[in-house]
Amino acid sequence: MAGPFTLPGSAEDAAAKAKRTATVRVKEWVEARLPLEHVQTRECVVDVSEVQCGDPNCAPIDTVVRIIYGAGCGTVFGIPCEVHEVEEGDIDSQMPPDEIIQQWAAGEQVVWPPEPETPEPGPVPTDALRFDVGTKVACRIGPGPEGWATGTVVAHWYRGESWPTGQYAPYQIQLDRTDMGSGLIFAPYDEDTCIKAA
Repeated sequence: MAGPFTLPGSAEDAAAKAKRTATVRVKEWVEARLPLEHVQTRECVVDVSEVQCGDPNCAPIDTVVRIIYGAGCGTVFGIPCEVHEVEEGDIDSQMPPDEIIQQWAAGEQVVWPPEPETPEPGPVPTDALRFDVGTKVACRIGPGPEGWATGTVVAHWYRGESWPTGQYAPYQIQLDRTDMGSGLIFAPYDEDTCIKAA
């Protein structure tokens, strides 16, 4: 009679061993790019792991590398593939320059990689919009007939801070419902499939 538990098979053992081997290899690549004395004295710790990414626009599994110095200094970067797929060039493209590493060793909180520059907004569109600021509207927030929420137009030509130059959404809306964070959303199109009169 079989019980509720099973021992891992040889295929599972081989997969786990291959993952451990790949993790060690990636860690060694990172450590080889750090000052030897930082690694030997454990002034710096390198951690490599896989995480499942919940974002549908990214790889299902990412390899995450953490370079940790004292006083909370260091960085975390991800490589959009499983650890056994990581190549040495992937590490080179993510590593900070030597001066940043020395600043971390000195206890300086330096952000790496640097925050991207905010793109220039570009000209604000001048197209006429159907709903004035202050108008009650219904916005598509999900699928099906229940996927609509009411709110009020609070701005025209909304723009997210990191959006590419020239990208604007016709409306920013304050939802009536209070279960969605700040309740501020945007309507990407001025069409009834996205936003309509309430």
